[in-house]
Amino acid sequence: MLMNKKSMLAMGKGVVCAYVVTAVILVVLAFLLYRFHISDSAVKGGIVFSYVFSCFVGGMAVSKGRDGRKYLWGLLTGVIYYAVLLAVSLVWNRMMFANLSGTMSACFLCLIGGMLGGMLQAGKNERL
Repeated sequence: MLMNKKSMLAMGKGVVCAYVVTAVILVVLAFLLYRFHISDSAVKGGIVFSYVFSCFVGGMAVSKGRDGRKYLWGLLTGVIYYAVLLAVSLVWNRMMFANLSGTMSACFLCLIGGMLGGMLQAGKNERL
């Protein structure tokens, strides 16, 4: 899994794609919260969904043009997504590690979502 310039560009595009999906989901979630006053548990569920689905889409995008080990490309997408998420969260909320179980579960969800996206892409038939 050598990272050449083309691979790094594909990874960057995949992670940006994942964050665009996250932004769309969070805007929809904010609208639902504003308009329908949904519960806190529904908001937390929507945030968890945004982690998993965004990494899933990013993992699919990154592993699409790769040959072999697509699940690792998806996993790496989840790692980078979570690393950026963690860095931004630490800048804005320095007490983030007070809830270490939530931090670790978010990491796990990002990794699993990205890897599943890569696995699904690996199952697709490339010949049409």
